[in-house]
Amino acid sequence: MNFKEALEKDLSSVFFNANEFAEEHELEGETLDLVVEDTSLEELKGYGKDQLSAAQEVFSHFKTIFVRSSDFYVPKVGSILVLNGNEYYVEESAEDMGIIRILISANES
Repeated sequence: MNFKEALEKDLSSVFFNANEFAEEHELEGETLDLVVEDTSLEELKGYGKDQLSAAQEVFSHFKTIFVRSSDFYVPKVGSILVLNGNEYYVEESAEDMGIIRILISANES
């Protein structure tokens, strides 16, 4: 077994295993095993949520989605994705070693 095959096996058997880290979610109409995390502004920007919210008068809710690159595509920044029936804007997206990481946001007033 080469490195690529070992990595794919680990992704399927551990990271994207519904009994380990992943959960079933609906992404763009497809039911997939994803890892979805709430992401704070402090983690993203390095400054406080209160500071940003006061300046913008809008609260943005961020989530990070991890999906197998064999199951999905790398969406364009600025496009809209539907996760579990809710629309989100794509803030960042990248693929690395078989995993697509997508940062999404939704504005709430």
